Amino acid sequence: MSKTIGITGGIGSGKSIVSKILQLMGYPVYSSDQRAKDLMAEDQSLITGLKNLFGEAAYTNSILNRPYIATQIFQDDAKRIAMNNLVHPAVRADFQNWIKYQNSPILFQESALLFETGNYQSFDAVVLVTAPEEVRMQRIKERDSLTDEQVQARFDAQLSEEEKMKLTNYIIYNDGNHLLVPQILDLLKRI
Repeated sequence: MSKTIGITGGIGSGKSIVSKILQLMGYPVYSSDQRAKDLMAEDQSLITGLKNLFGEAAYTNSILNRPYIATQIFQDDAKRIAMNNLVHPAVRADFQNWIKYQNSPILFQESALLFETGNYQSFDAVVLVTAPEEVRMQRIKERDSLTDEQVQARFDAQLSEEEKMKLTNYIIYNDGNHLLVPQILDLLKRI
């Protein structure tokens, strides 16, 4: 039986970079965010649920209208929660299916909202990738061309770093002052 390890962190923390390094080392990593995007484009029951929640504007020419959805969920907590209640169970089921086709002693799942959904409890361990808020803010603004207010809304939708640190087994610092590869190698030894 493989160990399952959750990789999480606030938006802009660098969890995708840590996941990419693990993949380059030969470890399977399931990207929850990417699979959620795929499922919202492919899974007819999920598409129907999203249209029921957000209206026909949720999709334009059969493509998820991401800017429209983002505006909706970061302005209305009830819609964000309702969307998560549609998407997260679909991703969890997809992850369980993915596990069946892996043959590594350690499997990783990258997910931004492990703590917020309570799903962190289903893993053998959880790794938190963290960086100071000002570093994360700059990364997100450069990557996604968002305003300070838009980035702050995303921060506000997630647990604080302090709360996440209380719930995690391992921490990787991606602040520009700590090298990632030695931290990942140490993590793999300890797992």
